[in-house]
Amino acid sequence: MLLCVLLAGLWLAPCAEVQGANVIRTAKESIKKRQKLPDTAKALLEEAAKVETTNRDRAECYRLAAECHRQIHLQENTKLYLHQAYDTALFFSSLLEMFRLSEQADSVAMQPDERGRTPHVKLRRSRDYLQPYRQNLLNGGKWQLMHHRPADAFRYFDTYIHLADTPPFAADSLLKTDPQMPQVAYLATYMAHEAQMSDAVVRHSPLAKRAEGQQVEFIQEYLCRAYQTKGDTLEMIVNLREGLHEWPQHEFFFSRLLDHYALTGQFKAGLAVADSMLTVDEKKPLYWYARSLFLLKLHEDSKAIVACDRCIELDSTYVDAHYNKGIAALNLAVAYARTACTDITNPQCQRDLEVLRSLYQMARTPMETVRRLQPDATDRWAAPLYRIYLNLNMGREFDEMDRLLK
Repeated sequence: MLLCVLLAGLWLAPCAEVQGANVIRTAKESIKKRQKLPDTAKALLEEAAKVETTNRDRAECYRLAAECHRQIHLQENTKLYLHQAYDTALFFSSLLEMFRLSEQADSVAMQPDERGRTPHVKLRRSRDYLQPYRQNLLNGGKWQLMHHRPADAFRYFDTYIHLADTPPFAADSLLKTDPQMPQVAYLATYMAHEAQMSDAVVRHSPLAKRAEGQQVEFIQEYLCRAYQTKGDTLEMIVNLREGLHEWPQHEFFFSRLLDHYALTGQFKAGLAVADSMLTVDEKKPLYWYARSLFLLKLHEDSKAIVACDRCIELDSTYVDAHYNKGIAALNLAVAYARTACTDITNPQCQRDLEVLRSLYQMARTPMETVRRLQPDATDRWAAPLYRIYLNLNMGREFDEMDRLLK
């Protein structure tokens, strides 16, 4: 039985070699005659590259497969030159396949042979073969971008960048010397973000942020979003802070930090960030609102009201500042009521009632403004106004809130 297995093994290897040789010979003849190989032939050629034969033959299979795609690309290019109808998608996709298969050919050719020896590989040939088509990779990516196919567009830009780091081109230090590289990385990162490819965003962001004449703060934003998607909160916060430092006017970084500190109960840290931004721009309503929010969370209600007033001075329609002021005033009223005099024969009682009434009046105005600005948001203003009208003895208004809450 063992002998049969050994004989089978000896028989299969030559068959595989013959099959691979036949495919290679057929492919060479078709390419020489400038015949467009059908899809089945191209698939067979790539399959032959997987046959357990020498690395040299496998690499040759991949090179021939790449050449098949180059011929298709050239045929479509000729149609374009002659103003004939041509397949734009095929024109670019064949180009991308040519680069992919050429890289596979070089990768296989550099592997040690069956005796463990590292072959002497001349990659200059591969570089010269691909160099004339590099620019068209960018055109392919831009064409896909214009047709709103971010995942497809990304493949072209990513290949352009990746190519510069592969052996045929790495010696030229293209990552450092190609002036287009940061711009291509910018497009690659943008497309990766649109296609929700978080790892790709992280990979290309450092180079993309070197793009001149671009709004690179958006690259930083995409990077923060990518880390959030990946669940890496630590890196998200690090990059939010970096973004806030570099681009303080880009509200995304501040708003996301604001949300994070509020949701995680880091109110002092949030207040510190808000105060630091007020030193940068004290006329930005958002920063005063943020200060009021964290002061409210820290039960510094009087200071929160001051911050709300400053925000409202800068933007009278800032509804969240009106809401915070109303809640802060209500908090002060509730806290004052706990220690207020309840002995109606005591003169202090009347004074305390006047203080309470003034606090509820302070809460009433901003909360009614919230209602006016957000009439459908009853979950925000109905309950506070119910309490305010109750303590101000406003029967008709109280009854209205009572009906709404029921």
